[in-house]
Amino acid sequence: MADFRRWFTVLAVLAVMAMAASAQVGTATGSANSLLACNATAAGTPELRPEGYTELVGDIVITCTGGPVYAQGSLIPTTNIVVYMQPATPITSRFLGNNGASEALLIIDEAGSTSLPTGATGAFGPNAPQVLCDYSHEINNTGPNQGSSCTSYVGHDLSGNYEVAVPTSGGTTNAANVYQGKVGDFGANSVTFYNVPVLPPATSGVTRTFRITNIRVAATSQYLSAGVGGFGGGSVGAFISTSPSTVLPVTFQTINVGVVGPYMTAAVSANKTAFTQCVAHLNATLSATVSFTEGFATGFKTRVVPGGAANIPGTTTNSPNYTYAAEATNTLAPYNQNIPGGLYGGLASNSESGFIFPGLTGTSSSTTYTAGLADFGTRLKAVFTNIPAGLTLYVSTTSTGTAPSPVGGTSALPYAVLVANNSGEGTSDGSSFGSSGTPLTSKVLGYTFAGAADGLNAYPLATDSTGKAVAVWEVTNANPSAIDTMTFNVYIAYTATSSTTTNPYGLPITDLPLGAPLNNVALSFAPEPGGGTFTSASAATALSSPIPRFANVNNYNGRFVSINLCQTTLLYPFVTGAAGFDTGIAVANTSMDPFGTVTQTGSCKLYGYGVTVGTSGNTAISSTVPGCDTLANPLPGTNCFAVVPPGQVMSVMASAVLTNFQGYVIAVCNFQYAHGYAAVTDLGLRNLWSSYLALEVSPYSLPVGSPRSGAAGIEMLVH
Repeated sequence: MADFRRWFTVLAVLAVMAMAASAQVGTATGSANSLLACNATAAGTPELRPEGYTELVGDIVITCTGGPVYAQGSLIPTTNIVVYMQPATPITSRFLGNNGASEALLIIDEAGSTSLPTGATGAFGPNAPQVLCDYSHEINNTGPNQGSSCTSYVGHDLSGNYEVAVPTSGGTTNAANVYQGKVGDFGANSVTFYNVPVLPPATSGVTRTFRITNIRVAATSQYLSAGVGGFGGGSVGAFISTSPSTVLPVTFQTINVGVVGPYMTAAVSANKTAFTQCVAHLNATLSATVSFTEGFATGFKTRVVPGGAANIPGTTTNSPNYTYAAEATNTLAPYNQNIPGGLYGGLASNSESGFIFPGLTGTSSSTTYTAGLADFGTRLKAVFTNIPAGLTLYVSTTSTGTAPSPVGGTSALPYAVLVANNSGEGTSDGSSFGSSGTPLTSKVLGYTFAGAADGLNAYPLATDSTGKAVAVWEVTNANPSAIDTMTFNVYIAYTATSSTTTNPYGLPITDLPLGAPLNNVALSFAPEPGGGTFTSASAATALSSPIPRFANVNNYNGRFVSINLCQTTLLYPFVTGAAGFDTGIAVANTSMDPFGTVTQTGSCKLYGYGVTVGTSGNTAISSTVPGCDTLANPLPGTNCFAVVPPGQVMSVMASAVLTNFQGYVIAVCNFQYAHGYAAVTDLGLRNLWSSYLALEVSPYSLPVGSPRSGAAGIEMLVH
């Protein structure tokens, strides 16, 4: 798979360089009888996340050669270009205008690629500024009408040797060369570029290019196959249609513009510390780790291409592209992610944003969006539920491991930072900045909590009335050539309680009924329906929903902590209350001692395993004697085992609570430092007396998340 991905990158580089070198305006001396021929190809075939609703497909490049020479000053003919996604997955590029006008763009002759060669002199072709054909205001229910600002005429470059498109007859500046696509006119899987002028390049060896970019699609399994077992393999194609086709005769074919990669995986690793309710943990103590592993090497993406000006020719200051290092230092990096087909040091596929065009914006609910600019980098979410009352939950503010320098730079070290939990998981990082730069405050970049036991910063999460809390981290660094794993720590803190007859932090494992709610953490991409600013029904529509956004397609979850009752388990190997014999079962509560132990009070629950002795034979049984503090009508020594205060001893006769029983008894006492003693006698103490100390055992060795002691239990003697 790694070699396969590298070939994708190599082929993309070769394709871009080949097209860029020949993307020139036509000469004024071509053959009037030559035929115009155009072919559509994919500039790249990126891997798409099967969880993603807004996955960027590869650019489509239409390359034309030949054609007639038009008279100077004549109107350049236009065509409508429709792109259909196949299979029919919805296009989810953001709407930035009326009635479906979107961020999907068509760029003529790689405008803005100032470092690329061209035969024309002056600001034309690749040297031309990027000029938007702004007809979004003219789009109505019957379709768009090209305005005068988009009309193009045949003109000359400064040398007079090349035909170029100019906005007026006899004009000397470049005509509009960036066209906005309209989504949905021919189905949700279509985008249409209306009235695009086509000036034939005419001369042999000269080409004209039309690059279509910023097409996003819903790549979820509802629309595209994720392959066998979710290991990737499904694909998305693009079919090109033009009208009139004589103006732009594109060879009819479906080209592959994306392949669906494997799913992200995630896991919870708990049991980091053994917690009991009578032992306080006032500082944040490591309880679990949660980890997210990308399904393929570019599954985790930064908001924009990292790397600084060295990777991006023709950079300008005060652009909407920035790094998190810029946020932290209150400065802006000189980025400019607006080079058509730019590879940006090989990191283009590692960005959530596409071709960023500051000249096209849209406003929805007082928020301004920029064409191509994602709202944030890849976000990873942990949803904690059934958090016990009285417990404070913390998470690490960054992923574990060495921090890259700078955060948001080109370092191959994967890294993510916490989004403050007073910010929604779908809240944008912002789309514009002042000239002095304004650092974002939605990231927790330097929060210090002195109680973090392992040296990492820990941040307390707000828990709602249902015992739920959410943590969201955003990717700031990612390695495009390796499978990255982001790991985050989970901490807890709580005060001790001496009352152990009930468990304020959750049910004890031995009393946990099947189906009881457990504390749980569920892991996914963010935002996703229900937690973001969109619903499942609207997830595949563009509008102003956050980009990127995801479906929660896999169930990754587990327990993040287990706080048990302070218990002691005692084994009485032989107990009888039948056939003229009896056994006294005694328990001492030694939590009152000179060593500073927290004193505890509780009762014992007796579990008897053996037989009922009868005149016609023995019958196998298991019987339970509850603690008196669990009954509404307790009769100590008759129907329950008495509560044992610290420093005291309580006992019960087997004949009273386990009639005609013979076997062994396990006593689970809800306090630490319980010790047991048993005496077996004949009735009346006439001929037999035998006694022994109960054995203290650890009844289980359980991973956190096991629902009861019978799961993976290992009984061990402890003294």
